[in-house]
Amino acid sequence: MNEILRINEKVLKHLLKLREAHPELYFVPRKINKAQKFEQGYWFRGNKDYLNLSFWDGADWKEQIHTIGFVVLSDKTSSIEFSAQDSEAKAQFLSLLANKLGGFKKLGKKNRWQRLYQGKDYLANLNHFINNVKPIIDKLIQSQKPEGIELLNEEIFKGYLETVNSWRNPHLENGRVNKIARICWNTKNWKIPSGPEGKSTSIGSYEFENGFGHEEWIFNKSRIIDGYHYSFFEPLRLKSEKHIGNSYNISLFTINSLNKKYYVGEIKNAECISKKESERIFEIYRASGWIEQMKKEVKLIGGKWESIIATNPDIFFNVRFKFSDASPADELIEISDEDISITTHRFKLLPKKADFSFNSQDIEEDDENDGNEKSTGKRKKVYNVDCEFDPYHDMMQNALVKLLRESGDYKRVIIEKGRVDVKAKTKDDKWHYFELKTDNPKLSIRKALGQVMEYAYFPDLEKATELIIVSDAEPDTDTIKYLDFIRMKFDLPVKYRHFDIERNYLSNEY
Repeated sequence: MNEILRINEKVLKHLLKLREAHPELYFVPRKINKAQKFEQGYWFRGNKDYLNLSFWDGADWKEQIHTIGFVVLSDKTSSIEFSAQDSEAKAQFLSLLANKLGGFKKLGKKNRWQRLYQGKDYLANLNHFINNVKPIIDKLIQSQKPEGIELLNEEIFKGYLETVNSWRNPHLENGRVNKIARICWNTKNWKIPSGPEGKSTSIGSYEFENGFGHEEWIFNKSRIIDGYHYSFFEPLRLKSEKHIGNSYNISLFTINSLNKKYYVGEIKNAECISKKESERIFEIYRASGWIEQMKKEVKLIGGKWESIIATNPDIFFNVRFKFSDASPADELIEISDEDISITTHRFKLLPKKADFSFNSQDIEEDDENDGNEKSTGKRKKVYNVDCEFDPYHDMMQNALVKLLRESGDYKRVIIEKGRVDVKAKTKDDKWHYFELKTDNPKLSIRKALGQVMEYAYFPDLEKATELIIVSDAEPDTDTIKYLDFIRMKFDLPVKYRHFDIERNYLSNEY
């Protein structure tokens, strides 16, 4: 987790706020976009380990830092640092300045001096520096006029700030709509509670105390109201009502008990709802028996329902979205610790500054010559999850059987228990096997193909002439190409159809 980026943003916001009351306060942010630092959110000199801020023009070109700087480390400790490896004249002035201010320690034989601040409240220490130290430095610069160190003016400062704002403003605008939210760990694709495996072991955490998190049903499609799925995100639970009425594109991540972060997926146009709306939906859930069903699902995995969220209708839900706007990841992809957007592991709604950075690992490839060397190629590290039971699957299965029976295309349609989901016999006595999945088309095909082939051909007999994989989403171009390719390459009678349960519509075959 790159804490220094969070510090960069907080320091810049703090300084801009101070300038509202003191417009004569000038400072030096980062000047150039070396190594694409601006894209990442580094508004001041430094790297992932420290920030170096100055209120005067002048740099030690050998050390690549400000001559006079206020420094914050990634652990939130702070200090005042002087550096003049590039100039003996500047070094003499800095020595004089260090003696006048007092409390400085010379760092070895270098022309560098440092005075440490106590504690980790770097903004309070920055205030002390501005109010108590900066005026002394300003006066000494004015009287001594050291070579290579200058006071700032409005024109110089404006140029520096315009450069930073040209990079920062798109970050802010993007972050107003595009957010990041942590959700609880789940090994059932967030369709039902999955139990304690991988959950937080921190005493006092909601997961640990109650054995589940209220995000465990985020991708459960069995409880739709007026086209919307209502859910709960801990990062949206605030005492204030600042989010109500807003719509966000939310990228989801989760953390397991090994402290590894994974990308879960994205929900676009997620609408934040009011407490009154939460109470209305809660009553519909209660009347439909869904609250009681959720309680039973929690009890089955050993969880405790009697929590502040579970028993309060006004905070039971805080967001709604349409599943057409939801894009769960095929697999959980491990996020790098160097990712610049996730600045805290807490359940906070974060602005999304950039695409996630993922961890990768070496992949092995066959080599026609000797097969002994490993490829230098990389692939994203993933974590596979699966769901043994999905109530929405049963709803789809029942609705599909009814639709096929009413279509007149088949003379017999039956539900199979424990094997292929639906079997349908054509008028010329050919069997079509329908295997239902509730994931996206690509993942549905991956999960269903082996199953439906086994049902149709094992051990050595053709029991069905068509193998039809059914999910609730239209396939994209690449998925259609994949289906065409495997049919041509392996001569498999596999088809794909998407089923819209709300419109009771089954597409043609792809």
